[in-house]
Amino acid sequence: MIIPKHVTLRNYPTAFEYAKMYFEVGFPRLYLNSSIVTSFTIILTLFIAMLAGFALSNFRFRGQAILHTLLLASFMIPAQVLLIPLFVLFKKAHLLNTFPSVSFAYTIFTVPIATLILKSFFSSIPMELKEAAKIDGATEFYYFLRIATPIAKPAIATCIIYSFTLIWNEFLLALVFLGKNELKTLPVAIANIGGGEYIVPYNIFSASMIIVIIPILIVFLIFQKWFIKGVTAGALKG
Repeated sequence: MIIPKHVTLRNYPTAFEYAKMYFEVGFPRLYLNSSIVTSFTIILTLFIAMLAGFALSNFRFRGQAILHTLLLASFMIPAQVLLIPLFVLFKKAHLLNTFPSVSFAYTIFTVPIATLILKSFFSSIPMELKEAAKIDGATEFYYFLRIATPIAKPAIATCIIYSFTLIWNEFLLALVFLGKNELKTLPVAIANIGGGEYIVPYNIFSASMIIVIIPILIVFLIFQKWFIKGVTAGALKG
């Protein structure tokens, strides 16, 4: 039956009980884990991508075309290819079962697209604006921080929405690198909710999924006025 006869909200409290039963931690802790990983990754992604995007759009240096090609080529690398090398690296660095391990791994996949989006947007800023700033005595860093960055808000919003959606929903890397129950993120927790090998509580899964996507909807509503403009600039410029 697609449409239920009776509308009920009892599956939501049950979803909280399932999370507590299977992981000994509730949804608030799972939310906190996902929020820590996502926030740290977005901050790191924006820091790297903004500097790289600005450098690629405003400076000319040897190997620039090769670097741009490598950024594009990185889209063809699936997470599964890097899973074992990253696992070995993090194990030797004693980063397994820590939030930085998944954050660093996520950054590998979020930085290339964010860099290209920001590069395209920075390239669309008229050079006359930069020349006027230089005449007024502005340095490159001042121009980047006080002029280019505020203008690039649409592109930054696009990067935030893209990165947030990717990281918040990511399953494989979080499953491998975060083995302790108290460090589990929401997607990993939901995937393990169940009554047994052949019992699938779809009602609990559905309620859990609604609980998980609420932050995504909130983030999109906050940045939606910049989103379309940022996507358009990133796709058509540069």
